[in-house]
Amino acid sequence: MSNKRILILTYYWPPSGGTGVQRWLHFSRYLEELGWEPIIYTPSNPEAPVQDPALVELIGPKTAVWYQPIWEPTQWYKKVSGKKGQQLHTGFLNEEGQKKSTLIQKLSMWLRANFFIPDAKKAWIRPSVKFLKSKLKQNPVAAIISTGPPHSLHLIAQALKNQTNTPWIADFRDPWTQIDWFEKLPLSRKSLKKHLRLENSVFQQADQLVVVSKDMQFQMEKLAFRKPELISNGYAPEDFQDFKIQADPHFTILHTGSINKDRNPSELWKSLGIYVKNNTEFALKLRIRLIGALDSSVKDDIENAGLLPFTHFESFVPHDRVVKELASCSLLILPLNNVKSQKGIVTGKLFEYLASQQSILAIGPKDGDAAGILNTQAGTKVIGFDEPIDWDEIIKLSQENSTRTTSLLPYSRRALAASYAALVSKVINRI
Repeated sequence: MSNKRILILTYYWPPSGGTGVQRWLHFSRYLEELGWEPIIYTPSNPEAPVQDPALVELIGPKTAVWYQPIWEPTQWYKKVSGKKGQQLHTGFLNEEGQKKSTLIQKLSMWLRANFFIPDAKKAWIRPSVKFLKSKLKQNPVAAIISTGPPHSLHLIAQALKNQTNTPWIADFRDPWTQIDWFEKLPLSRKSLKKHLRLENSVFQQADQLVVVSKDMQFQMEKLAFRKPELISNGYAPEDFQDFKIQADPHFTILHTGSINKDRNPSELWKSLGIYVKNNTEFALKLRIRLIGALDSSVKDDIENAGLLPFTHFESFVPHDRVVKELASCSLLILPLNNVKSQKGIVTGKLFEYLASQQSILAIGPKDGDAAGILNTQAGTKVIGFDEPIDWDEIIKLSQENSTRTTSLLPYSRRALAASYAALVSKVINRI
């Protein structure tokens, strides 16, 4: 195969930070090591919720990046809502002290749901197709990979495939109409039909579909009438090559990343509050650290449980520092979204939690994909959303040896990138 160039369409790219960046930042780097020539296409001015400039250093030396500006309705929203100059959180996060959406928020959500389909990046589709079609004439590629959300990226790739006949892989980090918050959108019947039509066209026209969890694979197969390939998220071993667990002088419970209302482990806070009141010696050692954006309900529940004096809040920290923070705690908590698509939720941080060798308490479906992974690993415990928590048992769990290095090798991003490289070759050769 003479042409080893791959065009990768992604909205999330350094210096943007957050979980959406990690998958293709690492895959592109490892694909480069395997002899491929990644070309990244990404906005020059994305509405990124966080910035993490240190990630730029992880971009492969031979990876090319093509930029084009994007217009997004968030710029209008920030102006009318008084948030000009602020970064907006992704997902459904209520601000501290805010119990319900404002009129501006409700109107904005209705406009976003019915006029920006499939998402707020819609305006980028047409100029991107024009720009990339021209670029590809001078720089033909062997394959196109689009990763979503945002799913507008899939529509860009779809148009390029139809106009250039280039093999196309649609990579779904999250579902489209099956994602947990989709049912919260105030969609008209016409808008819902358009979503379903566009989603189905991607399912049918992509040369290969890829998902990140078993349940996503099962659910998409029912919708698409074809089986997607499963290539999960993972962790980068290089992030942990100098990693050393630090002795925790406290009993530190740590969570990294955002917690929206659906992910807020209310029962955990309640049961911990009761345990603290009945165990004064434990209370003297307890420390709770929450690093990342939080829905207002999280702080409310912590305060109501009497845990506010033990809790330290911190907004965003760079990814390299997150890894360091994992070294000094007694217990990592991993709450999953309590929504209908809960079984297929496997967050990227699950693998970094495992790589840290720290004890993990997960709150979510016991028959879900995350539980299926965690139950094969040492030092983990999965409980249901409303299941009582035996804190004596959890404290004992935190004192166990959680060595799991060898068993994590299949989740190395380098190994997963090798699987992706084999898939790309297969798709190219069958076209």
